[in-house]
Amino acid sequence: MRKLHAALTAAAMAVVLGTALPSTAQAAPTGAQGPNCDAQYNAHREDGNMRAYLLTDCSTLLGTASGNDANWGDGSGSFTGADDDFAWSILNTGTYSGGVNNVQFYENANYGGGTGCLARGELYVDDLRDNVFNNGVRASNAISSHRWSSGCTNRWT
Repeated sequence: MRKLHAALTAAAMAVVLGTALPSTAQAAPTGAQGPNCDAQYNAHREDGNMRAYLLTDCSTLLGTASGNDANWGDGSGSFTGADDDFAWSILNTGTYSGGVNNVQFYENANYGGGTGCLARGELYVDDLRDNVFNNGVRASNAISSHRWSSGCTNRWT
C-alpha cells in the first residue's frame, strides 16, 4: 500500500511541476482552435475555390484559387511569393471546369515531390500537421503547388 501511495504522490507532483511527459509535438502557430473551418466552409460553400490558411482551423487566409498554381513562391497565380510553404490548413469549396473537384497539393513547385489530396467531400483539413505527403514529409508549411484533379492520390482527411 505504501508503494501505491508513493507512486500516486510522485505522479501528482510530476503533473503539478509539468514534468509528467516531455512534449515532442511541433508547436502550432497561434490562431483559433475550434469550429472556424466549419464556418468558413458554410460561408463559401459551392463557390468553386480552394483556400489555404496561414494558421490552423482555417484562420488568416493566405489565398483563394479557382484554378491551378504550379508555383506558390513565384509572382504569378493565385498564390505568390511568401505563400510558398506557409499553409497550416486548407479548404475545398468547389469544382474546377468539367466537374473536376479534388485538389492535389504538392511539396515542390511545378507539381513535384510528395503529394496529398483533399477530395471535395472531405471539405477541409484544419491542421496539416496531422497529414503527410505520400513520401512521408509532414504537410504543414510544405505546400508549394496545387492543381485540380478528377482523382485523388494520398487522400487527406
